[in-house]
Amino acid sequence: MDFVVALPKTEGGYDSVFVMVDRLTKMVHLAPCTSSCTAEQTARLFFDNVIRLHGVPKNVVSDRGSQFRSKFWEVLCKLVGMRVNLSTAYHPQSDGQTERTNRTLGDMLRNFAGRTPLVWDTFLTAAEFALNNAVNRSTGQSPFFLNYGFHPALPVWRELEVNVPAAKTFAKSFLSRMTDAKSCLDAAQQRATDYYNKSKQDVVFSEGQMVLLSTKNLRSFAEGSRKLLPRWIGPYPVERMVGNAAVKLVLPADMNIHPTFHVSLIRPYRGTEPVANANDTPTAVEPGPETWIAGKQKEYDVERVLDYRTRHVGKHRRKRTVHEYLVKWTGYSSEHNSWEPARNFSPDIKPLLDEARLRATQSQ
Repeated sequence: MDFVVALPKTEGGYDSVFVMVDRLTKMVHLAPCTSSCTAEQTARLFFDNVIRLHGVPKNVVSDRGSQFRSKFWEVLCKLVGMRVNLSTAYHPQSDGQTERTNRTLGDMLRNFAGRTPLVWDTFLTAAEFALNNAVNRSTGQSPFFLNYGFHPALPVWRELEVNVPAAKTFAKSFLSRMTDAKSCLDAAQQRATDYYNKSKQDVVFSEGQMVLLSTKNLRSFAEGSRKLLPRWIGPYPVERMVGNAAVKLVLPADMNIHPTFHVSLIRPYRGTEPVANANDTPTAVEPGPETWIAGKQKEYDVERVLDYRTRHVGKHRRKRTVHEYLVKWTGYSSEHNSWEPARNFSPDIKPLLDEARLRATQSQ
């Protein structure tokens, strides 16, 4: 799952597309949305477009966007029995099939939106049909055929005399979009094939090799001009290759970022070249609050303590009671609210914890 963003804003207010691709059959579902789509809104689109038609998947691969890293999404997936795998940091190729679909869809939308930028969202139905009716190179079949066991009937234009002009206009418009979608898909697939043949290459890094990390997708907590940041930081040792396209690095703990990166963001370190000081290393801005643990993570401000509860964990002699508090974090929406154990809070929060505990006890 991923988003195609930064599209022209349509008359309906959409500027993005939520893209969902089945790993087995490569079936695609497309949903228009906005760039400010929350975790809850994303979940609703996923339920409406995937679970409604196919049931609950065992696991999903998504990009590392804030929607998929939020507490809401994490807990929701646990509740319905889905396992979530986040793609490699800062590179969508680890969610490869969705990334390829995004490229193809982006080409199709650019072609269509170039002529009618305010109504590209009306093109998505035809685009989804075209993608699912095309033979996939990796499976040798169309997603429609693999899902249903037959090829769907295609709409055919019939030149009839009708007394409802609106119906004729609607049918003609839809057939025109279907034709456009097929043409755009053919052109996009040809461009993708040409690009793949030109750029494919294998890059291998060895364990312990010193490398530099691109700052292309990193930024410091303090806002500043991108021109002032170093283009490369390091050097850092390679822990191991992850498949053929990603590298896991050994990074300082205080960087607090995912250590696996696409090979395009890594290059060998030559011992004589100057690099940024490790203390100046930019860090990734996290999309949601993390539990505060002294000395390990960034501290987030508690706006309110909303509720209190106790949970029993462990079995038999190891059974114990855990005291937890429901927290509203400063600067974050309610979908990031989370239950946190008492040990995760700094001492100055104790009055708020005591107050929440008293309220909960009195209401029982």
